[in-house]
Amino acid sequence: MGDFSALLVALLLFLLFIGACLFLSMWASPDLRVGDEFFRVGGDNRLSTRMTGFAYSGDIANAAAVMYLVGVVAVAGGDGLFVALAAALSPLLMRQWLAKRLAGVGGRSFGETVARHLPPGPGRRAAGFALLAATVPLLTAQFQPLGDTAQMVGINDLGTRQLLIVLMGALIVSCAAIGATRGATVLQMAKIAGLMLIAPLLGLLVLIRFSGDFGAIFDAADRQRSGSGGSGSYLELGQLFGNGPVGFIDLAAFCLCVLTGAAFMPYLIARFTDAPKPADARRVAGVGFVVIAPLCALAALIGFGAAALVPQEKLVAHGQFGGNIIARLAIALDGGEDGLGKWLLFVLCATFLMVLAAAAVLLLSAAASVVRDLSAGGAVAKPEGLKADGTTSVSAGRARLTMVAIGGVSILLAALTPDVTPQFWLIVSYTMTTSSVLPLVIHGLRSDGPMTAAAMKRCVYGSTAAILLVTFFSPSVSGTPYALFPDLDWNYWPFHSSVLIGAPVGFLLARPRRGDRPTRGAAAPRAEAETPFPTRAG
Repeated sequence: MGDFSALLVALLLFLLFIGACLFLSMWASPDLRVGDEFFRVGGDNRLSTRMTGFAYSGDIANAAAVMYLVGVVAVAGGDGLFVALAAALSPLLMRQWLAKRLAGVGGRSFGETVARHLPPGPGRRAAGFALLAATVPLLTAQFQPLGDTAQMVGINDLGTRQLLIVLMGALIVSCAAIGATRGATVLQMAKIAGLMLIAPLLGLLVLIRFSGDFGAIFDAADRQRSGSGGSGSYLELGQLFGNGPVGFIDLAAFCLCVLTGAAFMPYLIARFTDAPKPADARRVAGVGFVVIAPLCALAALIGFGAAALVPQEKLVAHGQFGGNIIARLAIALDGGEDGLGKWLLFVLCATFLMVLAAAAVLLLSAAASVVRDLSAGGAVAKPEGLKADGTTSVSAGRARLTMVAIGGVSILLAALTPDVTPQFWLIVSYTMTTSSVLPLVIHGLRSDGPMTAAAMKRCVYGSTAAILLVTFFSPSVSGTPYALFPDLDWNYWPFHSSVLIGAPVGFLLARPRRGDRPTRGAAAPRAEAETPFPTRAG
C-alpha cells in the first residue's frame, strides 16, 4: 500500500508539472486571433543580446542531444569525450565563422533568409525542403525518449509504449502550437535554467557517491565492463567504432558531423538574423558557448557516473551509443530497482520540459518554411483578413495547422521505430545540416554573387540524394545488431555517418556554374522580399 501511495503521489506531481508547462505556453502565447509576431518577436518585445544567447543555448541543448552526449560518454568512454568536446565547441564555431554574416539579414523563414535576393520560386522551395529534411529527423529523435521513459517505470509492452509516444507527443505538439514564438522562447529559457540546475545536481550526487574520487569512478566503470564480458580500460579509444583505421576515420567523421550539425542547424539561424549589428550576433554565440561548454562537461561527468553505477548490459540495451542513460542513472541513485523514485521523477520532468521546448522551436521553424517557402515557392498570397492596422489574421491559423501536421508525421515515425536509437535520427539531421543547409547559408549570404535558384536546387536535392543513398548502405541501416534492420545485411559503406560524401557533394553542387543565370526579378528590393505582406512593426 505504501508503494502504491508513493507511486500515486509521484504521478500526480508529474501531471502537475505537465499542467504548469501548458500554462506557461498559454501565458506566453500571442493573441490567438492574430498572426503578427507568430514567427518572430520583434519591436519592443525583442530580447536583449544576453537573453537571446541564453535562448540560443537552449536551442542547442535539445532533448536528444543531451541524452545522446551522456549516453555516448557512458558507453564509449574516451570516444565519447571527443564527441562531447565537438558539441561544446559548436557555438564557438558559429561565433567565429557565420554569426556576423547573419546579423541584420532578417526574414521570417529559412528560405527568406538564405534566398532573400531571389523572388518566390524554386530557390526558396529548395531552401524550405532543406530545412524540413534536417528538422523532421531531429523532431522524431525528440519524441522517441518518451517511449524509453515508459520502460524505466516498468512499462515494457510495445503497444503501450507506442501509445504513450502518440499521446504525449500530441500533448506536446498542441502546447507548442499554442505558444508560438513567445512560448517557444520562454520554454527554451526555462529548459536551460532547469538543465543548469539538474546537471550540477546529478554531477554532485555522482561525486558524493564516490567521495569526489575520479579514480574510483573510472575503476568502477572498468569493473562494470569486465563484469559484463568487456575488456580494456573504460577511457581507451576505439570503443565506439573500433580501434582500426576505419574506426578512427568513422569517429573523426562523427565528431565533425556533431560539431557542424549542432552549430548550424537551420532553426538556430533565426537567433542571429534579428541581431542589429555583427557584434551583437557574435555576443549571442559567445553567451551560448559560455552556457553550453560547462553543460557538456557536466554531461561527461554524468556519463562517467552512469558507466560506474549502471550495469553494462543496461547501458548498451538501446544501441552502441547508449539510450536514456540519465534515467538509468536516476534509477541507480534511487536504489537500482525499476520504479518511479524521487530522482527518476525529477529526470522525467526535465525530459518532458526538454522535449517540449525543443519540439516548440523545431515545429515553429518547420511551419514557417512550409507556410512561407514551400507554399507557392514563398509567394504568400495577400490574406483576405487584412486588418486596418496592417496585421493579418490568416497566417497564425495556417501555421498552427502546419505545426500539427508536421508534428503528427514526426510522432508517427517515432511510434513506428520505438526500439531504434534516437541517435540514428540525430545523425541524419546533423548530416543533412552539414551537407545542404550549411552550403546554402555560406553561398546564399555572399555579397559578391549570391547563389542562383539553380545552384540552390542542385545543392539541396543532390546532397539529399547522396545522403540517402550512402546512409541506406551504412551500418546504421543494416548489418549490425542495433541497425534500423538488424536482421538484414546490405552494409557496403563502412562508416556510420554519410557526411564524408554528403558534405563534399553539397558544397560542390552549390558552386556557381557557367550556365547559371540570375533569376528574373532577383534585384527586387530586400524589404519586399523579406515581408510578403504587412506585419505589425511592434
